Amino acid sequence: MVRLSDVAKRAEVGVGTVSRVLNDSANVSASTRQKVLDAIEELGYVPNLVARSLAANRTGLIAAIIPVLGYTQHFEIIQSMSEVLQAKRMNLMIGACGYSDEVKLQVIEGFLARRPDAIYVTGVRHTKAVRTALERSGIPVVEGCNLTDHPIDTVVGYSNFNASVDLTRLLIDRGYRHIWHVTISKDFIGRARDRLEGFQWATSTAGGQNVVQCENSFDGGAEAVRLVTDSGVKVEALTFATDVMAVGGLLECQRRGIAVPERLAIAGFGDLTIAKSINPSLTTVKVDRIGLGRKAAEIILSRLEGNDHSSRVVDVGFEVVERESTRRSD
Repeated sequence: MVRLSDVAKRAEVGVGTVSRVLNDSANVSASTRQKVLDAIEELGYVPNLVARSLAANRTGLIAAIIPVLGYTQHFEIIQSMSEVLQAKRMNLMIGACGYSDEVKLQVIEGFLARRPDAIYVTGVRHTKAVRTALERSGIPVVEGCNLTDHPIDTVVGYSNFNASVDLTRLLIDRGYRHIWHVTISKDFIGRARDRLEGFQWATSTAGGQNVVQCENSFDGGAEAVRLVTDSGVKVEALTFATDVMAVGGLLECQRRGIAVPERLAIAGFGDLTIAKSINPSLTTVKVDRIGLGRKAAEIILSRLEGNDHSSRVVDVGFEVVERESTRRSD
């Protein structure tokens, strides 16, 4: 295994000079720096990051816990975080908890054992065990994708409750009166619960009234339309907890010959790429997920530089985007 001293010997410099080059120190001449870099390439030297992290008490790793891999909304946040962090030569470790509190705790404990410099975690509703583990970690913790008045450390997100209220009010303002909400039947996360409660507050309903539970998938959205249209109750509009379910509902309406929005209006949440491409285009809630990810990463970097933030709650906001699926012709 090539050692630091081997590089120094090949470049005909001291070990300290090689270290300064690796750390991007300005106290090295351009010619000396090039000699060291050439020696590193010739020998195939790979820095021992474990040893370096022990000396600096930093690993250069940021842990990110998300519910699932493959969903666009989580990918955009993680991608933008990664771009900001990599510019500072820091890397993300990504763990998926599958909406399980038990798995989330296991992932967090596994990451903490590897001494990350900071943690990003999706959501603000945690079990006592998860919250305690994060509070005791001693490192910056950023919660994302929702808001709370009592963050563990710092939260960067938007109000799912208020977004759902505004979306539902839009439908009411457009003249819809018999409105139902489609929520998630499995893996009932805090954000979906807030969207449900926002709908209920806007429509003054409570309990299970005007609510359908389905799987968070295209098939789940289609099932919701079948359940509602076959029930015999009067329904003029459906608000879905996710765009995925809403698109599934739109496609089922097309299969059944149900005119949207003339017979049944449909709205989603998330503004996925397909939302503006499907016909009719989907009314939904838009969130700047890329901006959210960048802000979360910038806060982490700032905290690691020793800066304190007076505001522990960062609201990135949202926008209700009205499209054809709810827009009635005059």
